[in-house]
Amino acid sequence: MALSSGPGSSSGSGDGHEPGTAVVDRAASALRAYTDHGWTTASPRILQTVLSATRRSRPVRARDEAGDFHVSDQVVTTYLQAAVDSVDGAQATHVRLDLDGDVLTSLRVTIAVTYPEPVHPLAESVRRVAHETVRSVLGEAAPPLPLGRIHIHIGDVDH
Repeated sequence: MALSSGPGSSSGSGDGHEPGTAVVDRAASALRAYTDHGWTTASPRILQTVLSATRRSRPVRARDEAGDFHVSDQVVTTYLQAAVDSVDGAQATHVRLDLDGDVLTSLRVTIAVTYPEPVHPLAESVRRVAHETVRSVLGEAAPPLPLGRIHIHIGDVDH
């Protein structure tokens, strides 16, 4: 099957463009080169507004010698991610808190591990660190979260 130039084909014109597209090409080039300085000025303000927006969170019951209080699930999650990330060879990719009302009943931490770290000892280290972090954030007197209710999921392996 042979291809030939026909009406509307650009192969015979030599410039690779349809007739009348030169104006559009020049306009597109001008738009690509244009920087909207209003946008560059507004961009940090927009980012700050987004970062300061209130996010919904669930209260998690905590307790100290003065009594019960509540901690945002986002606070608990942030502390857990930082603690897990401090374990050599592991990085938290997701943390899920399971609550019964406002009581933490179980925890699932998904991690990426560094190859060739032994997975089982690493998971146990992450479990212990998560347990200590929960006790630290929610208080020693808070309803206990047994080690067996802290589930570690290996979600990825980094090379």
